[in-house]
Parts: sequence; structure tokens; C-alpha cells
Amino acid sequence: MFTKPLAIFMAVSQTTLAFADGSQPYTEFDEVLVSATRINEKASDTSQSIAVVNEEQLQELQPNSVAGALKNEANISSTNGPRSSSQGVEIRGLSGQQVLQVIDGVRQNANSGHRGTYFMDPELLQSIEVIRGPASSVWGSGAIGGVVAQNTKSAKDLLEGDAGLGGYIKQGYETNGDRTTTSGAMYGKSESVDWLINGSTFDNNDIQTGDGDSIENSASDGNSGLIKLGWEPSIGERLQLSTRLSQIDELVPSNPSTDVSSSVPLVRRNTTDKNVTLSYDVNPNDNPLLNLHTLFYWNSTRYDEDRVTQYQRDNTDYNTVGLSINNESKLGTWSLLYGVDAYRDTFTTVRDDNGQEGERPDNIDADATVMGAFTQANVDLTQSIKLTTALRYDHYQNDSNSLGLSSADSALSPTVGLMWNVSSWLSLSARYDQAFRAPSMEEMYSTGTHYCIPAITDFLPDGLCNTFEINPDLKSETAKNKEVQADLRFEHLLGNDELALTLNVFRNDVDDYIEQSVSNAYMGISGLEQTTSWNNVAEARLTGFELSGRYRYEQTRFIVNYGQTEGKDTSTNEYLSDVPANKVTADLSQGIMQGDVKLGTRFTHVNAQDQLPEDNTQVYDSYSLWDLYVSWEPSIGHLEGFRFDVSVDNIGDEQYRQAWQTLYEPGRNIKLSGRYLF
Repeated sequence: MFTKPLAIFMAVSQTTLAFADGSQPYTEFDEVLVSATRINEKASDTSQSIAVVNEEQLQELQPNSVAGALKNEANISSTNGPRSSSQGVEIRGLSGQQVLQVIDGVRQNANSGHRGTYFMDPELLQSIEVIRGPASSVWGSGAIGGVVAQNTKSAKDLLEGDAGLGGYIKQGYETNGDRTTTSGAMYGKSESVDWLINGSTFDNNDIQTGDGDSIENSASDGNSGLIKLGWEPSIGERLQLSTRLSQIDELVPSNPSTDVSSSVPLVRRNTTDKNVTLSYDVNPNDNPLLNLHTLFYWNSTRYDEDRVTQYQRDNTDYNTVGLSINNESKLGTWSLLYGVDAYRDTFTTVRDDNGQEGERPDNIDADATVMGAFTQANVDLTQSIKLTTALRYDHYQNDSNSLGLSSADSALSPTVGLMWNVSSWLSLSARYDQAFRAPSMEEMYSTGTHYCIPAITDFLPDGLCNTFEINPDLKSETAKNKEVQADLRFEHLLGNDELALTLNVFRNDVDDYIEQSVSNAYMGISGLEQTTSWNNVAEARLTGFELSGRYRYEQTRFIVNYGQTEGKDTSTNEYLSDVPANKVTADLSQGIMQGDVKLGTRFTHVNAQDQLPEDNTQVYDSYSLWDLYVSWEPSIGHLEGFRFDVSVDNIGDEQYRQAWQTLYEPGRNIKLSGRYLF
């Protein structure tokens, strides 16, 4: 119910407040537990900037993708256009492989140019947690921009009290694209065993923008499934087997962030994403030295593509086998986390050149092996000052089986943070993080033809093809982030109320930035480049801040988030591309009927993006969006167990597009959903 102390408005990192006697004031905003830091802790106990979207918010938002669920958070935005299957997450100006994705503690490493990588249906999620800023000291490669951790539903979360069996069925509909979504679950638990079967399916037509135009080839359909089986043979011991599957079918441009063109053919793409995870946890109540978490996992992502206009069939396979072991020991006022990670990625592609002999990329057969070890210590130096230190070592090796090439390197990722509870209403923190991202196998070992330009009479009688060029000296991207935070908390200002204000200021220096570039222009003519390669080209500096205010008076709640990031190439002092525009979001809601009904409205304003590289002549205008939402969950009577959600996104039918995007975003969309919980 809405009156429960759910921290549904938690959107930023906070620090723990303590009175002189060591006691802690209760506030609704302190209730969120997070696991993205690899320790199950309150968000208020870390100096990292944390955003959390929980199950209540997911119900209200009714998002079509993980990126869509995070769109209201400061300095977090979606990438790759409005097609939900291709959307990614951008954090503080970094995206793609610079942001690590995790599901139930398992790394998701799959990546391949112009193809989606976020496959989890939000209907299967209990929460999404985001670390804003580098986190390689515990997660390793890829976390230079942050971490997106998704937590799936479980029987233990869904069943209340002594209930041993339950389930739900849910139906959703959206007017924009005539999207229908059906989901349901059955779950149960006994004294030592719990289980869950959860599934969803969706089908949508083409999306319409604010001016009434349709985005061609934006229809899709798919389904997802999740099975969990847990066994607790003794107190503090748990063995769990889980498996999930996601399938998406769509007819889209080969680059779904744009429209079909002569260089972007139409592709019938079937994406299948699978996972099997076996976990073993030991956390006895009488042993503070033992809180062991072990994961063994297998991920498989396959893209099957029919290039319908060229009569070519491609496929891409990405597989990961991994092992993760970590333990947390408590030694008085010390908390020590330490562990090891090892995983092996295999990447194979088949590129059909039927009718285009010699004009397609070569097939890739490559693998990467990564091993890492880390430790993190949290120490209470005094009653009000806490020190966090961490260090991780990673060694990685990339091998091309088809080319007979290999490369290897290692990286150290340290962290140090200090938190100071100045008073019962003010807390300050500062931290320094280093992070890295190893080059991907596609960046290292792509060969063959990137694209071709048709023949031009009397100028290019044979046409021109751009070919991939290997860069054996490609280095890892590295990041050095400096961040300070101030957190203020007040209670009983006007009665039963509370106020929280949080400010995070950061500067992230990213060196050896990996960028795909074209070069060796024919006769020096721009646009007729003959080679493509990945190079370490930029020394980027990303600076900015997040400001959040949260206020609750009885059942009235207000939250405002503002985020801005500026990106520059420090070697040229030019602005970087792909850095999002400044954004502010305000959300006002009111609970009525003893909390059974919640009425809310949300306003978002995004500034024009005029911080562009000198050679960019695009115009990215400002825009404002207004949403309404209503939730009703009867607590008594004949409708007990039902829940109804109605929302209207972009109520003004605004025609808008995000900075750096090619396609316009969806226009007005009315969302309806009904769920019966039994």
C-alpha cells in the first residue's frame, strides 16, 4: 500500500545521520536497501551516488524498457532512439560498454554494434539500482560510467507473512502503438523451499511521434520468462537455481536508432537472450566473519538477422561463462568485503556476402578471458567519520582464433571515500575512484568491409569500399572520478513531515577514450574515407552535479531532480558529442482514501543542447513534458487484491527528440494496466 514506508522517491545517494548517542532518526527516505555495491546495505550507508527505482515506481511508470524506467532520474537518460528493444542507458555522459549491466549479481557482457543489449522486461523486475560514477574497484571492466543493477522478482519478496502460495495476472495496454502486455506469475514457499515461475509477453505496432507521424518499422513483439528454485537446508544457508529467457522479433533498420536508407538496410531481427545461474549463500547469525556469496553463471545472446532487401542471413553469438565468489567479514567497527571474479566470453559472427562478395565484414571468432580479485574495507574511524577503501586487480586477454592474434593487459582500480556525519541534519562525503574498460573483441578484431560507395561515372568508376583496419595497440579506457556530496535531513518542520536535500558534484577524467573513426580519405575528400578503425583518441573531462529535493507531508509527497553534465576534450578544449542536455524533473503526488488511491503529476524540462563540437551543425531544441498518473489498490472489500494504474505520458503531445538522437520520441501515450494478486 502507498502508506507503507516504501522509499519510492529515493533517487540519489545519501549518507547516514546519527545523533550524539549513536541513535538514528527514522525517515521514509532511508528505507531503500541496495545490492549494486555488492553489499546488501542501505543506500544511505554509501558515499556513492545511487538511484533506485522500486517495484511501486515500476507499476506507476509502466515502462517498456529498463532505460525507460530510469528516464526521470538525474543525469541518467536513454540512448539509441525510441525503439525499446535497442535502448541503452547513459550515465553522466557515458553509455554503451562504458556502463556495466548486472542482473541478479550477474554481469551482462554481450555487445555488438547497433544491436540492443538491455533485454530484461521490467514486468519481471522487483527493482533497478544505478550507481552513478565509476565502480571498477568492485565490478571490474566496464564500470567507468556506472552500473545498472536489475533485481528480478522472487517468491520471498512477493509472499507476505505465512502465506505459502500466491500468484498474479496482469494486463496492460498503451494507445501509442496499440501495445498490449500480458504477464503473470505463480510462486510458493515452505519451510525450506521456495519457487517462482514468472512470464510476460508483448506486441506493439508502429510508434507515433507528437506530430502524428509513424516511426516506420518500430513494431515488435516478444516474450520473457523467469524460473527460480531456492532451498534453505539450514538457517543462514541458501542454494538457488534460476533461469531466464527473452525473445524479441522485429523488422527494423540495421541501425535501429535511425531510419532505413541506402546504407542502413531493413533487417528482420530475432534476438534470444538466455541465462542460467546457480548461487550458494552462507550467512549464519552466529558468525560475523562469514557472509559468503557464490555465483556460477552462463549467459547466451544470439542475434539472427535476415537482411530482407539483400537476401542475406547473418548471425551473432555472444556467450559468457563466469564464476564469482565474495565474502563479507565484520570485525568490530570494520567491514571487509573481498572476492574473486572470473569469466570467459566467446564472440562469433557470420556475415553473409551473397550478392556483395568482398563488400561485407569478415566473420569473427574470438574470445576474452578475465580474472580479477578485489577487497573493500569500511572502517568507522570515529562515531561520526567513516572511511571506505577498495582495490581491485584485473587481468584480461583477448584472442582472435580466426586471425591468430592475441593481446593482454592488466589494471588496478582503487577507491577511497570519507563520510562525515557533521550533525543530526548534515552529512558530508568525498571519494575518489579509478576505473577502466578493456577493449572489446569487436573493437580489436573487426576486418573486412565496413561499407561501400557505389560507382560514380568519370570519378569513381569502380566505386569505393571502406575496410576495417586492426589496431593492435588499442589500450583500455581509464577513468579517474572525484566527487563530493552534501546531504541534509530535517523532520517535523510542519508536523508529520520530512525534508531531504542532496547534492553530488563530480569530475570524471576519462583517458584513452576508444572511438570508431574513419580515415585515409580518397584524394583528401571528406566522406570518401577508405579505412575504419578503433583508436584511443580523446582525453575527456566530464563535470557536473545532481541536485535532489524530497519532501513528504503526511500523504503528500514532492520530489525534484536536476542533473547537468558538461563534457570536453581536454586536448582541444572542444565539447564532446553525446553528452545529454541539462534536465529537471518534478513529481507531485497525493495519497487519498487511506492510501488506497494515489494521484500524481510529473513535469520534465530538458534544456537545448548547444554545447557541440565545432563541426556539428545540428540543432537540439529544448522541450517540456507533462505526465499524469493514478493508482488504485483497494485494501478491503470485494476488489481487495486488485490494482489499477492509469497514466498519460506526454499529455501535450509534444514533438521532441533528445540531443544527439536522429528520431523523434513518442507523442501522447495513455497507459492502462490491471493486476489481480491472489
